[in-house]
Amino acid sequence: MTNNSLINENESHVLSLYLEEINRIPMLTNEEESELARKAKMGDKKAFDKIINANLRFVVSVAKKFRGQGLALEDLINEGNIGLITALEKFEPEKGYHFISYAVWWIRQSIMKAISEKGRAVRLPLNRANELVQIQKAKSELVHETDSDEVDASLISQKTGLDETLVKDLISISQDLVNLDASVKSKDESSATFSDFISSQDKGPEEETLDESLRLEIMNMLSSLSPRERQILEMRYGLNGKKPMSLKEIGELYGLTKERIRQIEKRSLEKLRMLSEKKELSCYTVA
Repeated sequence: MTNNSLINENESHVLSLYLEEINRIPMLTNEEESELARKAKMGDKKAFDKIINANLRFVVSVAKKFRGQGLALEDLINEGNIGLITALEKFEPEKGYHFISYAVWWIRQSIMKAISEKGRAVRLPLNRANELVQIQKAKSELVHETDSDEVDASLISQKTGLDETLVKDLISISQDLVNLDASVKSKDESSATFSDFISSQDKGPEEETLDESLRLEIMNMLSSLSPRERQILEMRYGLNGKKPMSLKEIGELYGLTKERIRQIEKRSLEKLRMLSEKKELSCYTVA
């Protein structure tokens, strides 16, 4: 047996022991979580540790979704745990949100940052990572503006002001990263996406339950729109079980032009942005 095989076998054994250990930790009820979160906010280390330990299994479930992107599962879990701790340090229990619905974005962000920085033979510098976010946002906006799934790099270059060659290179580099949809920004420039609010087919029952409070918050926000605005967004983004549709398809249903549907979509999204600031939905997003 080679040295590498021995190392891999030992790492696998350590991971198995860790998983066995955290699986024995009981989950918290909502009432227990709320009480412990208040104590942790006041500096109670035991309460802080109890919340962290009770959510370690959830970190593993998130980390598993990022396997095959350059980091071992143990490393992904470690990075996710860092995100979990950061989330609890910043969590404000008085706002009434479930902790894990807030923490999931910090966990994912911590893991994705580690993949970007450590998981590549040629690592993506932080300034390039910011440019990649600009490119992804511009691409998503252009997809909706042109009603086409294919967007030329030259259009992205014009929209972002970035060099076209750089745009092409970063798009190529980002192919194996988790893709981000158009962001709904909050007043502090943190953002979440519509795809974050929709149940994924590969989510386990634990994650579905923990995301429920966030989905309910989004549904409540949609209910503040007019019936037509709400229905158009539901059809456009595939919300509430609807199939995603193009601007043209929606326009045909309403007897309106593609451009008119785009205007309604834009106005509705702006209403949601304003409402998200008032309702402080930004607590669910990564700063």
